[in-house]
Amino acid sequence: MLNEEVGRLVFERQVSGATRDAIAMFSAATEDPNPIHVDDGFAKECGFPQVIQQGPMTTAHFARLLVERLGRQRLKVLDLTFTAPVFPHEALALTAKVAKVEDDLTLDLTAAKQDGTVTAKGFAIVSRTPARK
Repeated sequence: MLNEEVGRLVFERQVSGATRDAIAMFSAATEDPNPIHVDDGFAKECGFPQVIQQGPMTTAHFARLLVERLGRQRLKVLDLTFTAPVFPHEALALTAKVAKVEDDLTLDLTAAKQDGTVTAKGFAIVSRTPARK
């Protein structure tokens, strides 16, 4: 059972950094044609030292963790804004906290690198109770 008190931690989990191969496969699977994810030369032209991970990879991690913790029927909305690049092999700390309790729960979501750089912020809206079958 989830403690619905505002400020309560829902989860804080470390996820391993993605390999270059995983980033390339994600690009192919999502039909993302942006070469910034697979071409170091292009990434450097864009001001990055190397390729960057797709933001939706972080979204996918949050979706998996929310479903594991709360069940897929409870997740209604997942919305993230990407605030800093994630490079290959950079682990992330993903955190979800209760922000608002109404008919549904609003959870604040944050992804951060080991040095504290926030790479994504957003929210999820989840039902307070599992859906009935």
